[in-house]
Amino acid sequence: PYEYKRRETNPVLNIGGDNQPVVIASAGKNYILQPDYFLNKNNTISDNQGNTFSIYETADTYKIPADKNLNFLSLFYPEINADILSFLKKSHNTVILLRTNHQNPILEQRAFFNALLNNDCKTPVIICREYGEDNIENLQLKSATDVGSLLLDGLGDGIMLTDQSNISAEVINSTAFGILQAARVRISRTEYISCPSCGRTLFDLQAVIKQIKARTSHIKGLKIGIMGCIVNGPGEMADADYGYVGAARGKVSLYKKKECIEKNIDAEEAVERLINLIKKNGDWVEE
Repeated sequence: PYEYKRRETNPVLNIGGDNQPVVIASAGKNYILQPDYFLNKNNTISDNQGNTFSIYETADTYKIPADKNLNFLSLFYPEINADILSFLKKSHNTVILLRTNHQNPILEQRAFFNALLNNDCKTPVIICREYGEDNIENLQLKSATDVGSLLLDGLGDGIMLTDQSNISAEVINSTAFGILQAARVRISRTEYISCPSCGRTLFDLQAVIKQIKARTSHIKGLKIGIMGCIVNGPGEMADADYGYVGAARGKVSLYKKKECIEKNIDAEEAVERLINLIKKNGDWVEE
């Protein structure tokens, strides 16, 4: 494939369909980014309204109630067979928790998705991965590779990450949201697009990025391009909502999407003028 296409699924509440991918995190924590669902210690899942949903195993599919609006079914790739596929195609209230303990987990989970696609099964799937990392960067790198590679191919309607070490639940939750944002399937915080090594840059790009982040990082879902030069900058930040682009020594141009709104303004005023531009277009949110 040469373009992104998300796997077509039937919506179950806010999971699947045209809904943005969800995050399931450990319950009982104060999160900066609020998860959509919580994994409880009694092996159930709850939402932000206090509703509780059961997790069923493969042998218990006959127990899944048809009258409940959401049930979770834990599945490994070797468990998928004709009976399970038949059940999933008939059930409209089931979401799969896709697990793996294979030595090549990405390949196995991709094979699971292929089985669903080949059988025209449109059940939503939450990608579940469990780690035992003591190092935060290792957790971030491994989970981004494992889950992100599937999301980039349009596979997956949510993430559930767990870790059996001492890494905090907040870091794990933030990592899940970061993976979704990096894959461009759910924007939950301000995103900055920049090329810090551009040889044509005529101002302190790192310092400007720091200033803009300090003023705008609380605005969820906004994309801001901060580019060093007028030659390549506008093209490289073409999908940003706003752009801050160096125009000449001591001069900056501001963009709203691909349109240049203010040309050659003094760099000393540029950050404040960018904030005013965001406010003028109704995208500003007070902290």
